[in-house]
Amino acid sequence: MYILVLFMPLLSAIISGLFGRKIGTKGAGILTSTCISISLIVSCYIFYETVLNSSPTYIKLWRWFDSDLLITYFGLQFDSLTSIMLIVITSVSALVHIYSIGYMSGDPHIPRFMSYLSLFTFLMIVLVTSDNFVQLFIGWEGVGLCSYLLINFWLTRIKANKAAMKAMLINRVGDIGLVLAMIKILEEFGALEFSTIYSIMALNASNLYVDKESVTIICLLLFLGAVGKSAQLGLHTWLPDAMEGPTPVSALIHAATMVTAGVFLIIRSGPLFEGSPLALTVVTILGALTAFFAATTGVVQNDLKKVIAYSTCSQLGYMVMICGLSNYSTSLFHLMNHAFFKALLFLSAGSVIHAVSDEQDMRKMGGLIKSIPFTYVMILIGSLSLMGFPYLTGFYSKDLILELAYDKYYIAFAYWLGSFSALLTAFYSIRLIYLTFITNTNSKKEILMGVHEPSFNIIFPLLLLAFGSIFVGYLGKEVVLSNVIPPIVSNSVKVVPLILSMLGAFLAFMVYEGVVRFPKSWYFPINYKKIIFQNGKNEEFFMKDGPSGRIVANIYHMVYTFLNSAWQFNYVINHFIVSNIWKFGHLVTYRIIDRGILEVIGPKGISRILIKLTQNISNFQSGMVFNYALVMIVFTTLFLSEASIL
Repeated sequence: MYILVLFMPLLSAIISGLFGRKIGTKGAGILTSTCISISLIVSCYIFYETVLNSSPTYIKLWRWFDSDLLITYFGLQFDSLTSIMLIVITSVSALVHIYSIGYMSGDPHIPRFMSYLSLFTFLMIVLVTSDNFVQLFIGWEGVGLCSYLLINFWLTRIKANKAAMKAMLINRVGDIGLVLAMIKILEEFGALEFSTIYSIMALNASNLYVDKESVTIICLLLFLGAVGKSAQLGLHTWLPDAMEGPTPVSALIHAATMVTAGVFLIIRSGPLFEGSPLALTVVTILGALTAFFAATTGVVQNDLKKVIAYSTCSQLGYMVMICGLSNYSTSLFHLMNHAFFKALLFLSAGSVIHAVSDEQDMRKMGGLIKSIPFTYVMILIGSLSLMGFPYLTGFYSKDLILELAYDKYYIAFAYWLGSFSALLTAFYSIRLIYLTFITNTNSKKEILMGVHEPSFNIIFPLLLLAFGSIFVGYLGKEVVLSNVIPPIVSNSVKVVPLILSMLGAFLAFMVYEGVVRFPKSWYFPINYKKIIFQNGKNEEFFMKDGPSGRIVANIYHMVYTFLNSAWQFNYVINHFIVSNIWKFGHLVTYRIIDRGILEVIGPKGISRILIKLTQNISNFQSGMVFNYALVMIVFTTLFLSEASIL
């Protein structure tokens, strides 16, 4: 039963990938959805055994690495962390497979797409069920490969090609950190199994077994891997660009599962991080900054999927931040909750994009509430849960994260950054709803005439995810948070995040409903006087020329441009890091070392020496008798002289 949870997705991927043409598009869809659904049922059984019955299971399948220095088994570890992750992975994956049947209908390569999805599910399950770092690394690299294949699924789109390569290369930076951490762990602990490492850490209270500085280095390297995979500040730039892939890919990989692999790694490595206060501080600071950065950027995005992508980045910041405060169960709880309402948002966004002929710019939508009311309700539920609306799924985990952050007085800024990010989250969530569904339409008439609700294959997963977005937080809090003691804080601390969320929603309502009206020069440079800006009420607004007006407009444009460009991270990375690395690689590595030193010392130098030597030897083969006689006389004389000496 335990092995079946891995075997079914692998079987699905193999059959759909190799025999997709024979079984057809419908056959591939039914086969993959059925196999993943079986894995979901098995995951529920595993959850019942390991969590509800408190019976963790460890399975050793076969010996893998066998040497004097390292012996590693291919083993499976099913504990409470693994069981909850399996529920999240298999449930979201099964719904995405069913959704993809309707969303990708008409695409001639559905079997290949389904095979990639199933292969990703298999490798993600390998990652979370591993009992050692080597096996975890295989799943870690495998989901990165599947991410590349799925982002680049539409091979003819240049943007998709570039986004896939960008995701692969940036994740390689984080993967280097994970590899170095594994080498350091092997050096310090002599093993790579989680149980062995954590047993040594439990005995390491007096630093008798492992040096504290070594633990800090290991934790920082592990965190570097998590930063790349979970799109934290600095290595986050791949996540928004990954929206070039099909929407089911965004829901499965870039919202619910793969991007949470970094958070999972931190939670799994919790005993190591507990041995390094410095590493925990770094984790908290970077997580809080990521939550704030992504929230500020999401406020000004106009692409429907990119708004949700930056929202994902922000929520991952919350998860990482609370890990830095040593509350791993709370992070896992938010990870589980986030998977459902974020998958709902992405799949509902896919329904909108499908309805408006693949248009993703929210400024070209509007007025869709009458045409697709069901999709509107789904996005509304997902957005309210994301905002932390009382008694929805997101409310139970996000508010608890902020209360726990406030309790840590020495890094209380994390609480305020998280609280202000909650305000911005509510603002861009309501902004998304207004621009897409409520404001006067900016869509073309021919597009609006064809807008309709999706098929049942799309509606069914949305309904189940909506149920999860409403009830999972309430149903799961007693199970996941059984060992978490809520902090004793004042009522004002408990209410502040909720008030800020409601304030953000109210501000968005005021701005986009036209209650607060900004001059058009706030939206366009002063020089563009002839451009007409129309808000939701189709009214024009002007600002009087003057120093104060120009100053306000210029400040607004500077801030807007800075946020809309995602804090200029892409520009800085491309022009100050990537370009210099490319120049160094071209001038030094390629021209000086590769084509210079190595060529002279290596093949080119050896070939030149051999050619000259053979040319000199060939000169003796002139075909003239007196040359041959001279050579024979000289060598005979040398031979006789050498013999006389001996």
